[in-house]
Formats: sequence, structure tokens, C-alpha cells
Amino acid sequence: MKRFPLLLVLLLGGVLLLGADGCSSDPNVEGAKLDLRNKDYDRALQNIEKALESDPQNAEAHYIKGQILNEQAFATEDAAEHTRLLDQMVASYNRAVELDPERASDVENRLRLAYFNEFQRGVQAFNRGQQAADGAGEYSAAAAYFGNAAEIAPDSVDAYMNQAFALINAKRTADAIAPFEMAIEKGDTSVDTYVYLADLYRMNDQPEKAIPVLEQARELHPENADVQAQLLNAYVVSGQADRAVQVYKEAVQNDPSNKLYRYNYGSILLETEDYEGAIEQLGQAVAIDPDYTNAQYNLGAAYINTAVALNDQVSAMDDDLRARRSELSDAQIDEIEAEMDRLAQQRTEMFSKAIPHLEKARTLTDAEGGDPTGICQALFQAYAQTGQTEKVEAVSACAGYEDMN
Repeated sequence: MKRFPLLLVLLLGGVLLLGADGCSSDPNVEGAKLDLRNKDYDRALQNIEKALESDPQNAEAHYIKGQILNEQAFATEDAAEHTRLLDQMVASYNRAVELDPERASDVENRLRLAYFNEFQRGVQAFNRGQQAADGAGEYSAAAAYFGNAAEIAPDSVDAYMNQAFALINAKRTADAIAPFEMAIEKGDTSVDTYVYLADLYRMNDQPEKAIPVLEQARELHPENADVQAQLLNAYVVSGQADRAVQVYKEAVQNDPSNKLYRYNYGSILLETEDYEGAIEQLGQAVAIDPDYTNAQYNLGAAYINTAVALNDQVSAMDDDLRARRSELSDAQIDEIEAEMDRLAQQRTEMFSKAIPHLEKARTLTDAEGGDPTGICQALFQAYAQTGQTEKVEAVSACAGYEDMN
């Protein structure tokens, strides 16, 4: 599983100032404060519960209860108990603010500190996972800590993102979907977030959900080639090729000089076997940018696919002619054979037209350090069909055909 870098968290320097507790008129609250200073958390909670039994609206009691639960949570080694106590801490602090809004600033500071401490636990667990031979357990622990951090600060995009990455590294890809969704809901607009989420939908048999995510990403990042390619693939996988054709047709109409739109429109036309349309659009893409490797390759592929379709047509006509020759007149036979010769000539022309684009794609791919095998295989076929024996032999090794007899 690929490892993902943790997001950077900007920490403000200085000391976090927390509000001081004043004197309480409830002796149980005062007793709880003393127990808290002595780190006797169980006794402190007993005193607080007595105070709340007497007065459920006691804001200070809820506030002190939040402090007790916070310290108790970070003192326990049991992960489940740690999470349970943090959940109760958040509830207690929130209740204190509901009853006494003037405590909001103090509660915010305490929650910020709790968030930082919990986030750091997640970072430490994630780092242990990277160093372990099998770090799945540590990654799962990191995901739990980041999830707790998100509970403490529900609007923290960083917490959701790191939780998602930890779950991916723990090989719990289905579980990573929800935190990615939350990150987007909370305002994350990065390309990676959308692409990761779309990938997870496809990996977990939910391809239909990838499309709206990628469409949103395309609106935010219209020039991002990765998003465009992912969306194009999502349309095809989900059986919505017609929708893709319309989307990219409109995109080209609105911005005809955009090579990416031309490439995507041509590629989806190639996928739907509209080879003439694909050749037109991909030809425009390489006219805009002759060094557009993928467009050069797909244009060559469009010519080859056209040639193959013509070959199939000739073969079908030949089979039909053989079956019906005795029924046809000499003039009819001559007419059919003439049409077959015309189509065969077109077939050779299409193979010939494919060659310069495939050769260009190979040159560009070699320069980029890519794998040219698929391009060489297409060239092998085009050279063979146009009778260029020496070039067939020259490209055979690159195509992986060097052992053929």
C-alpha cells in the first residue's frame, strides 16, 4: 500500500492560557476540584455527579467535569476508554457553554489544547506505523486518534484528511471514504482529496458516486488533466459514455483552443468507436500542441482502429461474395470486388496515417522515460500492414515480439 505524507499542521507559538476557576458555592464541586488536583479522577467524578444530581443546570459542574474527563482520558492507556472519555468531555464542555455562554472562550481554549494533544497522538502512531514491518495496527490506532481529534474540532479538515490516509495505510479503504467525504463537506478543495475519494468509490464498487465528486472537482480545477482523465474514465466505467460525449462536446464549443478538452472529447469518441470524430478532435489537440504525447498516441490509435474496421468490412464483403457468387452476375461481382479494392486501399492509407503520430508518441515517451511497449506494438502492426519490413524488424524488440519466428 502506498504511504501518504501527513498534512502539515501550523501550530501557534506561545502558552495556551486557560481561564481560572473561581470559588463555587457547591461543596461537591469544590471537592471535585481538590480531587482533580490530586489526580483522583474517580472520586472527582463522584463529587461532580452529586453536584449535578442536586442541580443539573450547574454550568460550573459541567465545566469541571469536562476538565476531569480530559485529564482522565489522557491518563488511560485503553484506546476504547480513551475515546469514550473524550466524547463525554466534549459533551460536558458543550453543556457548560449552553448553560453559561461566558465560558465559551475558556472552553474553546481547553478544546483546542485537547485537539492538539490528540492530533499529536495520531501523528506518533502514524510514524510508528511507517517504521513497523507490519504497521496496520498502528495505522488503525492513528486513524482512531485523528477521528477523536475530528470529534473535538468538527470543522478541522486536517483531522479528517489524516484519518483517511491512516485508514488507507491500514488497508481499510472502505472506512476511508467517510473522512474524505467529511473533509470535502468542511471545505477542502484540493485536487488530491477529490481524486482519492473517487478512487475509493470505484475500489469499493460505488462507481456511480465517483462522477458527481469528479464533476465538482472539474468545476474547481478545470485545467487539471488528472481530474479530466478520471472523470472521463468514470463516465465510461459507469456506462455513461453518451453523457461524456455531450459534456466534452460543450467544453470544446466553449473553449475550442483548449487542447485538454479536445483530447478528452476525441478520446471518448474513440471509446465509442466514432473514429472519424475522434480523428478530427485529436488532430486539433496535436495541432495545438505537437508534443502532447497521449493525444499523438490516441490519434494514431484512431487511424489504426479505422483501418481495422475497414478490414472487417472487407472481410465481411468477401465472405458474402463467396456465399452468393453463383447468384450474382459478372457485373455485380465486378462492382463488389471494385468496392472491396477501394476499401482495402483506404485501409492501407489509414495504417500509413497512423505511423507519424505513433512515431512521435514513441519519441516523446522515450524522452519522458515512459514505457513505449504499447506504442511499439501499434507501430509493428502499422509497419506490417504497409509492407515496411525493415521497420517491422526494428520495432519488434520494443514491442516485445523479438522471440517471434
